[in-house]
Amino acid sequence: MSAASSRDTGSLHDRRSIERLTIQALEAARAGDWDQVDACYSARGLSLAACELDRTVAQRLVSMDEEVRAAILVAQAGISAQLTDAAQVKRHLRQLRESSGQVASERVTIHRAA
Repeated sequence: MSAASSRDTGSLHDRRSIERLTIQALEAARAGDWDQVDACYSARGLSLAACELDRTVAQRLVSMDEEVRAAILVAQAGISAQLTDAAQVKRHLRQLRESSGQVASERVTIHRAA
């Protein structure tokens, strides 16, 4: 086997690995497994550094990356909405405490008998 064909085979393996990692990242993003998304992109970054991609493969990767980005934006919007809701609940609780004569900075501890 010549050095050129060995390099081509390695490159083909790298391209397949890069595509597989991107697909795994997309699936993880759809499932909300952000640690897995990060791991896939980290591994993909290492593989990309050692490989040249043709235009078709690069376009497929960019398309999948855009889907991952869309999933990230949906998750961010959901988190933002939850934070807004939590802030509203916190304000409401503070208002209830103040209206009952309790100072807002006082902490209420609930003890549970065993």
